[in-house]
Amino acid sequence: MIQLLAVCAIAAMALVSPDSAQAFPDKIMRIIVPFTPGGSNDVVAREVAAGLQARFNQTAVVENKPGGGGTIGYTFVAKSQPDGHTMLIAPASFTMGPHLSRNPLYHPVTDFAPINLVADVPFVLVVPSSLPVRTVKELVDLAKSSPNKLSFGSVGVGTPQHLGGELFKMHAGVEMVHVPFRGATAAIPDLLAGRIDVFIGAINSLLPLIQEGKLRAIAATSRVRIASLPDIPTMSEAAFPGFEVGSAVGLLVPAGTPADVVATLNREIATIIKTPGFHQRMAAIGVDVIGTTPAGYAKIISDDYAKWGKVVAAAGIQPQ
Repeated sequence: MIQLLAVCAIAAMALVSPDSAQAFPDKIMRIIVPFTPGGSNDVVAREVAAGLQARFNQTAVVENKPGGGGTIGYTFVAKSQPDGHTMLIAPASFTMGPHLSRNPLYHPVTDFAPINLVADVPFVLVVPSSLPVRTVKELVDLAKSSPNKLSFGSVGVGTPQHLGGELFKMHAGVEMVHVPFRGATAAIPDLLAGRIDVFIGAINSLLPLIQEGKLRAIAATSRVRIASLPDIPTMSEAAFPGFEVGSAVGLLVPAGTPADVVATLNREIATIIKTPGFHQRMAAIGVDVIGTTPAGYAKIISDDYAKWGKVVAAAGIQPQ
């Protein structure tokens, strides 16, 4: 009887603990970046790929698949073999896109298995130095005194900059005019000239202009204060608890990837991003290193997906 129980126990362990991680990885590892080379998502992906290649002694490459606001890259990974060898770098817009499409081609919660929220590009709310406001309260008061007189810029409909502005309108109970641009390089000259009044964007592109006094930082929209702007409060501290907008950079694999493979990837990536060299290289491009468990990242994705759905609905943005 004891021998029989032992055999049954071993059989049960074999069922719940497959040896998929022991053979992983056994072929080239790919990290799909849904944008062109050169941006922060691409830089993070290449750093992680180099670390995985060194730790696993297996080739790891980055493949850029831009187009469709990231959808081409997202759907490619969602439909890939769920064995852990094909990963996705997911930016903040990953949880926004499906709310903007009548027929979404992917679902950020059900089509993917989260691995690790690796990093975040902090965002900050800025105004031209000519605008007579220095705090969130003063900005809200000005907007309330002149409904639809103030404008906020973005880098396109449905981007974090756009929905961040809509989230501000919701929290503050104000009306402002949205002015979309084709990228930050097009928006910033109008912001500097005072043709638009408010912009929520990445600190790495705005910090030099803030330091030169051409733009005024009103609040960080990150969870914590930005290291390079320690005196600027977060939006949560200044007025609106829970207000967060940034450009998170996480890694996911297709849904159905074995749990032990996900755990292996999480463990190895956690080790990579803890190294001083990784932190230094991320700091050089204005990126904060985060690091989460798969479950922690899954909750962030689920919460963000729900949040942006409410923002899109409240803003009256019609899916295309």
